[in-house]
Amino acid sequence: MAEPVGSYDIDPQTGEIRATHTDAAGITTTMRAGEAVEARFPEPFTAYPSAKITNTTRVEQGEGAFVTVEFTSPDPRKQIVEFYRAQAKEAGIDPDIEIDGGETTTLGGENLDVKTSFALQVTRVGDVTEGQLSVASGFD
Repeated sequence: MAEPVGSYDIDPQTGEIRATHTDAAGITTTMRAGEAVEARFPEPFTAYPSAKITNTTRVEQGEGAFVTVEFTSPDPRKQIVEFYRAQAKEAGIDPDIEIDGGETTTLGGENLDVKTSFALQVTRVGDVTEGQLSVASGFD
């Protein structure tokens, strides 16, 4: 077995964080986080159409990917929740977590057969909906 190795750096221009780690078994995990990191979700998930993405964290390991995106949108939270509910159903996920409280909605679930899970939290703040979506796929 090899010795684990890794790297971690922060781009001084953009503030983007990049990290790589290869474990003793030779499995490499990469992570990128920042405002300019591309929001590439595991299919069928996509960014909300009117969303302004404010931060993305993407972790990849082999075929697995975990993505968290923070965003804002002028659209009502119910509309955003229904958009992601439809994408979850397309992924074979029947959301089993749904909590509505005050101005915040949390929605989430998983499909163990295809190793995909998601969690959405959206909050209405004045004229803007702030949200965070996390999707994981392909991890054992």
